[in-house]
Amino acid sequence: MPNEAHDELDGTLIRQHLSDVTAKNTAWVLLQEPGFIGFGVVQSDKICLPPYPDRQVDWTPDWARVSDLRLFGEKGEWHVWLDWERKHRCRLLEFDEKEEWHIWLGWDRKHRGCPLKSGGKTDTLPEYHALWGTEVETSDTPPWIKLTEKRGAEIWLPLAELKLTEKDLPLRLKLKQIVDYDPKYHLAGIVDAALVGLVRSSDENEKVIPPPSFTSCT
Repeated sequence: MPNEAHDELDGTLIRQHLSDVTAKNTAWVLLQEPGFIGFGVVQSDKICLPPYPDRQVDWTPDWARVSDLRLFGEKGEWHVWLDWERKHRCRLLEFDEKEEWHIWLGWDRKHRGCPLKSGGKTDTLPEYHALWGTEVETSDTPPWIKLTEKRGAEIWLPLAELKLTEKDLPLRLKLKQIVDYDPKYHLAGIVDAALVGLVRSSDENEKVIPPPSFTSCT
């Protein structure tokens, strides 16, 4: 898989890739760093993260220690991960309107630092992962809500405006799995996967919940 290494991951760089994954002004981000695994919202001028009790409302991740980050929207997904040499690597997976073409791009997008890229018709398979949470808790910091379970699992989402109820849960995270053919071994298999969005459990039409647009992170 074509990818590029980079030493400096920060909020500015993430926001620069917003237009790669969406034609709108808002996209989801799923990130992992020590002490935090969860969702946020990326806009052109800010990254909004949930109000965890032990952090400031406008807290910022320790970008150097982020081990995995996926910025995703209707156009594709920008994936960043930390390799064994403690360097961040990335790839950009883009889809056309028919979702039949994919292109892997490096850290500097299609303009620089991308000697390797591929594109062509390919099959995609949907996959769904149920999120934690069978109950909805509102918070004092809209638009965030907290999904909880009796076993103690919880996850924050910026979806207060949807007024979710228990019948909508568990929400499911939809992925696109990329199928490709290896001419050397004459085998086809899953070579990559990209996040698409969230789907209500009760939604038979599998309508993806779009990321919200809001003016405040508080």
